[in-house]
Amino acid sequence: MKKHILTLTILFLNSSFIFSQDIITELNGFKLRQFKEAVRSEYKEPLQVNNFDDGFVAEIYLIKPDSTAYVIFEYPNWNKEIIFSIQIYGAFKEIDPRFKNINMGISESELIEKIGNPSISKDIGEYGKMLEYENTNYSFEINNNGELASIKIVDNYNEIFPDPKVEKIPSLEKIKEVLNSNNPKIISEILSPEIEIYLADTTLFFKQSWENEINSDSSKIYKTISEIIKGINGIDVTDENQYEENMRLTLGENPKHVLKFKTGIKLKEIVLKWENGRYLIWEIKA
Repeated sequence: MKKHILTLTILFLNSSFIFSQDIITELNGFKLRQFKEAVRSEYKEPLQVNNFDDGFVAEIYLIKPDSTAYVIFEYPNWNKEIIFSIQIYGAFKEIDPRFKNINMGISESELIEKIGNPSISKDIGEYGKMLEYENTNYSFEINNNGELASIKIVDNYNEIFPDPKVEKIPSLEKIKEVLNSNNPKIISEILSPEIEIYLADTTLFFKQSWENEINSDSSKIYKTISEIIKGINGIDVTDENQYEENMRLTLGENPKHVLKFKTGIKLKEIVLKWENGRYLIWEIKA
């Protein structure tokens, strides 16, 4: 099966820009690179699954029973368990996509007033037109009634931010400040959507949408973090018997930065991964 209008054209951007980048990581409550299980937990079985010639897979879930509104999650050929793109479709103003404070179904002029003029406008026939924005990871479809019918975001992080920047590695003091906040919204800003917490007898990861996890801590990620970091403020970073930092090298991947806690607290290791121009917490071991 070949991709047609079901999914928007993916615009991979290079690293040479005239204007600043605007990368949106969340849509409809979900975050790019969350696990597929989070989607299945909330939406159950998809209405339709499409397997494409390039190995990508798209799953369609209904928002309205009559199929006039739906959401599409796409998974890449290199890892079919993480979200590569999210597209919401439906020109209904009651649908809040949680995207830049706009609603679906608004007019093209309203959209442009809020987002700005597109870099490219493409005629897509019976579906209307597609608006693409340079230096971003989002695009829109305007239907033939002039209404916002679709928003799509894609994971083009590696194209926009290909090379890790050592100066972007957060200090232990900054990490402690964020994790000690006990505020899921603040803590979420430093967590990778792919985070896994390894405990003695189980592994935790986000099993619900990003939005629901922040609001309800369904997977107990935030509660567990608050429990296992107790005592972190007492770590002496100058004492190599208590603490050290090093790199983890994996063939074909960017180096990961590792913080090791050797004694005194339940927390043993924090692994940071380069994502979307930042180092985020990708693993925690206790």
